[in-house]
Amino acid sequence: MISVKDFLQKWFVSYDKKKQKHIRNSIYGIFCFFVFGSVMMQIELVRTMQMQVQVCEKMQKDCTGQEIRVLLQEITCFPVRQDAMGEETYFYENSYGQARTYGGKRRHEGIDIMTSNNQPGYFQIQTVCDGVVEKTGWLPLGGYRVGIRSKAGYYYYYAHLDRYAKGIVPGKKVSAGELIGYMGNTGYGAEGTKGKFAVHLHFGIYAPGEKSINPYYMLQYITKMQNS
Repeated sequence: MISVKDFLQKWFVSYDKKKQKHIRNSIYGIFCFFVFGSVMMQIELVRTMQMQVQVCEKMQKDCTGQEIRVLLQEITCFPVRQDAMGEETYFYENSYGQARTYGGKRRHEGIDIMTSNNQPGYFQIQTVCDGVVEKTGWLPLGGYRVGIRSKAGYYYYYAHLDRYAKGIVPGKKVSAGELIGYMGNTGYGAEGTKGKFAVHLHFGIYAPGEKSINPYYMLQYITKMQNS
């Protein structure tokens, strides 16, 4: 008959072997996790670089390489927040440079982001980058607008707002993704004029020196990044 001492010794040896096997399996699992995670990170990095190259190719005719690099670094989110309920959507086309007639003949210096419900005050507007609120208030063309100056000196213009978010005043520091207002249809008249056109956000980008830049391809890039 096996003694209690021998039984305990065999049990501990067996326990240690099981424990060692468990530890080996755990280490292997952690190793696989990090290897797989590293591979996925590399794939995501390559995909991001490919999209950035596409943006550069599309914008290089009108922008310098430095301007494109700054925008890719600064812009981290889309200017319109997605509908939390998931029922309404927004959409946009490349209307940059198209003719406009209100206030005299001019060209469109931005991209209009339209909505599926055409409801003022429904969609939330957020800043696409860190910066400082430089301008708010009424413009006959832009209605209630917000102008934000980034650290690199680029000016981001959000127009036709229905109303502002609380605390959005000149001098306020804002972070990318921070709520600044609500989409509307203000403008094309004296202060308070609404309804002269469909609800939308006019989004514009100006490089230092107030050079207008077509935001369309940057918006496409951010959209793809959000959906990837």
